[in-house]
Amino acid sequence: MTVERFEIKSSEAASEDWGAHTHTRVFRTNDDATVTAKGIRDLICAGTGYGGIVAETGGPLLIDGTAEGDPARVRTVGVRLLPEGDKQAEITIALTEYARFAGEHELVRVLSNHVMAPTPVYRSAPIVPTDTWTSGSPSGYYDADVTLWDGSSGSSTLNPVQPASGGVDPTTGVEADNYRPAGDIGGTMIDWNGNPLTIGLTQIDFTVEVVRQGVHTDTAGAMTAGDQTILEDTAGIGTRNQATFAGLAQGTVIYMGCQRVALDAEWYIGKYQFRAREDKHAVQVPRPTFGTRIGAMAYEGDPRSIRQIRGVYWQQPYLRGTDFNDLFTTDEAAQIAIA
Repeated sequence: MTVERFEIKSSEAASEDWGAHTHTRVFRTNDDATVTAKGIRDLICAGTGYGGIVAETGGPLLIDGTAEGDPARVRTVGVRLLPEGDKQAEITIALTEYARFAGEHELVRVLSNHVMAPTPVYRSAPIVPTDTWTSGSPSGYYDADVTLWDGSSGSSTLNPVQPASGGVDPTTGVEADNYRPAGDIGGTMIDWNGNPLTIGLTQIDFTVEVVRQGVHTDTAGAMTAGDQTILEDTAGIGTRNQATFAGLAQGTVIYMGCQRVALDAEWYIGKYQFRAREDKHAVQVPRPTFGTRIGAMAYEGDPRSIRQIRGVYWQQPYLRGTDFNDLFTTDEAAQIAIA
């Protein structure tokens, strides 16, 4: 079987979907043997080839063994016999690639939802904790000494003004109405009979979308790793940002999870989901054994009196931290920072 091949059309168009570039190649062949459209298509797609054309769907287009437009991948192969020509066929091959033009930035999209989050608090000033990233033991933890949060003796540095123990000022023998136990966060008491006041804090839920190349077969037929593995994508889930991320301060962002949405057999959109809160996701927790009375008092139990929580501590469920910028390339991270 002898096949002559003529290229009669070559065109390219860029779509709006994440900069995907679509290529169309059209060939005309003349065969000295009787052929069918299905037979030609099977030879092309099975890797055997027809007229020097090999176009396995999902793989590169090979013309006489040379890859065309790599990393373009074959999407569709169409074959039709031409009634006006004896044993002639027209072969149309559509390809898609996500290659970058020279000087083009990588594709990044940041979608966000900004809401008011009702938050119960017992104290004002502070409403936001002052934890900082430390590289102590174990490494990779915020304030690895968890006693900073639980109100134990290790937290006494947060209470430098009030007496270290007991509710009586040792210098006067009088009960201190502003007494705080060791580790208390300080500030102004704003609870009522131990019930917190609900205030509105800013919460930002945002998703960073980037184009990623998945596991694929190269032009030599070898399996090639993608841009990022599943383990690399998931390693930081449930941690806070140990470095500034998306222009947001250290410790304010949690990595909630990620999702991969296929664009084709090789490329996908990586969706990385984050949540940011100005209180660094810490919670004010009372120790109700401590209380102080305020207001007019006519007798014990007078309903005109209220009792406020004396001991309030920060509870931080998310002590681990990672650098979220490591999930992205330098160019992607730069675009995210100004989104």
